[in-house]
Order: sequence, then structure tokens, then C-alpha cells
Amino acid sequence: MEFAPHSPSPADSDRLPWPEYLDRIGYTGPVEPTADCLRALLTAHLGAVPYEMLESLEGIRPSLEYGDIFEKLVRRRRGGTCLEATPLFGAFLRSAGFDVRLVAAQMWRVSGEWWPHWDHLVLLVTVEGTTYLVDVGFLMLSPPQPLDISGTLAEQGGWTFRVVAEDDGPTLLRADAHGVWTPVYRFASQPLDIPDYAWIVDFHLTAEDSPLTGSLLCSRTLPDGKVAVLGDNVVRARGGTQTIDYLADADEVAQALGEVLAGHPELVTEAVGAWRKARANRREKARRII
Repeated sequence: MEFAPHSPSPADSDRLPWPEYLDRIGYTGPVEPTADCLRALLTAHLGAVPYEMLESLEGIRPSLEYGDIFEKLVRRRRGGTCLEATPLFGAFLRSAGFDVRLVAAQMWRVSGEWWPHWDHLVLLVTVEGTTYLVDVGFLMLSPPQPLDISGTLAEQGGWTFRVVAEDDGPTLLRADAHGVWTPVYRFASQPLDIPDYAWIVDFHLTAEDSPLTGSLLCSRTLPDGKVAVLGDNVVRARGGTQTIDYLADADEVAQALGEVLAGHPELVTEAVGAWRKARANRREKARRII
């Protein structure tokens, strides 16, 4: 694997030029450790920074250092994954006076079982006496607003979320417009630092069962849900309902990616190229099998 180009950056996240980050997400309001501010900051971040891992598809190893992540997401105006966007957002909140824990989560699979690895990262933010689940790096649908982890039902954009107590950790549940509940992920409470989750990079770049290699994966949070391109499909989860449409050709892919990567035209071009390459690789693999 190559390494992403390294730019000089502060060793300590507290020294990052956070006004540049606020400009990147288009936030101009007050910055103070309050629940209202947390909600506004999360909304701004999710609206501005998409989920994408295009460089990894080209063999560029993501850096977990805060300065490098800042360079990528803020100055180069790219998106990121939970390994990038979540620690960076947490570092910013911490610098603004919030009580923040970066913790691991384990995702629920559509096949109806837990993914065997705790390889997702989320934030637990305590403010004004309440602890909230905050997620800025999930590919699929998660709460677009801070979610009280005490178990209170919260309707957010047509979806209902709640956290329930389970033996293996608090579990995030989501209900659609028909009231059907589905697990999203469960999360731990032990705070993590970079050495605690660095293994995730190697796992997803090398493991044959990694869901994040070999396919184009991009998504963007919307006020009422999420839109995502997953390989040859576009998933729209909006207002409590979900649709999946097949992308037959590059034109349809480009149109869907324009929706997902809105405001990032250079990423759309790059993503279409990644989709073409991934499809060609799958066809070549199928030809060899035959």
C-alpha cells in the first residue's frame, strides 16, 4: 500500500486551526458546550462532509493522525470514513469544551447477525447532564441528530431511533415508517485512542471478508435520511422508507454520485472512474472463474 502524501501538521489536535474546519462545514453560529450547539455542529458537519473512501480503492493507506485527517477533509475538501471524520469531529468538540469519548461499535448485518468485528467508531458526548450518541462516519443510516442514550424514543426525519440496554453493550435501534425495529449497531463505553483502533485499517485493506474493499461506497446524510451508492446500486433512505435502484451504466452512476457527493464535483469524477475500474475488475474475475 502507498501512504497518503504527508503534509506538515500539528502533532496535537488541540493546535489545529479549527476556524478552517468551521468554514469547511459552513458553520457560523456560536461554539459553546451546549446541547443546541452540538446539534447545530453535527447537522453542519453531516451536510458538508460525505462518507467516501476513494483513495483506499487506489491503494492509498489512510492516515489516522489528526493533522493528516484535517488536511484531507478540511483543506483538500474530501470526505472520510469513521476512522477519519469521527475522531476529527470529536477532537474539535473536545477543543470547544465538550466532554467526549471516542468508542468502538459493532454493526448489525442485513443477514440478521452481528458483524464479528468492533470496527466502527462513534462518539459519546456528555453535555448539560445528558450523554448523547453522535455519529459522523457511518455508511448507512444512523441518527442525523445527537441521540440521548438513556432509551428515549427520538423521531428524526421520519425515522425513530432509541438506545436499549443489552448484555453486550447499549444497542442502537431504528424503526421505519411502519414501526419495524432493526438493530443498527451496539457500542462500548471504553474510550479509545489511535493505537486502539489502528488495526482496523489493516483489516479492511487486507481481509477477504471486508465489506469495504473492491466496491464503490459513498454516502451523504440528508435532513430526512441518507443517500448512498453501494457498488452498482443507489440506496435512498428517506422519510422512514428505503428504496434500492440498480445503476445500469456510467451515466446513471454519475447522476447518483452527483446526488451523494453534492458540492464536491471533483469527487464525482473520481468516483465514476473508481466505479468503472471496480466493475471491470469484477468482470475479469468472473471471466477467470468461468
